[in-house]
Amino acid sequence: MVFNGGMGTLADTSPALLRGWLLGVERELSDVLTHLTGRIRRMHPDAAAMGEALSRAALGGKLIRPRLLGAVVEAYGGVLGPDASRVSVALELLHTCLVVHDDVIDDDLTRRGRPNVAGEFAALHAQRSGQRVDHAAGRTDAKGIALIAGDLALATVFRLAQQAPEAVRERVCDLVDEALVASAVGEYLDVVQSWPGTQPSEGDIRAAAHLKTSVYSFETPLLVGALLAGAPATHVEALRAAARDMGEAYQVVDDVLGAFAHDTVLGREIASDLENHRETAVIAAARTTPNWPRIDALRSGPLNVHGVAQLRHELLASGARELAMGKADDLLENAFISLERAGVPSSLRAELVQLLDSMLGRAR
Repeated sequence: MVFNGGMGTLADTSPALLRGWLLGVERELSDVLTHLTGRIRRMHPDAAAMGEALSRAALGGKLIRPRLLGAVVEAYGGVLGPDASRVSVALELLHTCLVVHDDVIDDDLTRRGRPNVAGEFAALHAQRSGQRVDHAAGRTDAKGIALIAGDLALATVFRLAQQAPEAVRERVCDLVDEALVASAVGEYLDVVQSWPGTQPSEGDIRAAAHLKTSVYSFETPLLVGALLAGAPATHVEALRAAARDMGEAYQVVDDVLGAFAHDTVLGREIASDLENHRETAVIAAARTTPNWPRIDALRSGPLNVHGVAQLRHELLASGARELAMGKADDLLENAFISLERAGVPSSLRAELVQLLDSMLGRAR
């Protein structure tokens, strides 16, 4: 899964200048999606529903990637203007594409507590056909439309990235391209590591989390912000290294929430990781406990509602939740120690602390 939970609609703990700029980023994101939907409508009015569903998927989020990019630009004396906004919108649309596709892979029909793109079209199919929302044919068609919508978001990502300032345009596009490839490889690993007979090591699981989450959600926005602001090369490398730890911690928290949070907290189908036998940080932690034989036996059986409830109970009893959260704490401590040693501005470190404290607080 791709992390997508609640710290409020906008980064309301950010400094006033950054907060105001983030509001502008969200307006620009809305404008880009409105323009895209208009293009679709002119080609065929009925297809505009796809653009509208994509807009609902993209808007109203936490703007984590723009917040990271903007914090770096501000910390190094750069300009929080149109160039930074445009690239931030590109990164949000990359996130939207990956989330939409991730939900298709996980066979989820909800996100943020409401129907996701596939869920909207499954409901539309049911309305028009008179069949159930979870009817197999309707669900398949709905997921196909979601894939197309995600592809449209992705095409827009690269159009916007190519509008970066000329001096850094090629490097920005390279970073966005690298983020996409890394996310694809990470998603691939996430899927194949869950296949029967596969027992990935903790290192394998961490590698998948890094590629799937750390690169596009942390490394790319931090490095693009550093490029736009002209940050020192030594700080760029420190940000890159810290991004890996922060992103892995981010994924650990998502894994914990996916295993134990109530669906009203997470806003999506929380059992999908367990039902799909995903190899998460929680499962990796559980493997190290005496409870593992019982957990492994449950995972090998039918994971219906009752089976998932039993599995969740055994995971809690094993202490896997606490072990995983301890790992997240260690990763973040290491990230901030390295940033402090490198002399990264204290204002940036403070902004990152606020963001990540909010994230971890949801899983406590």
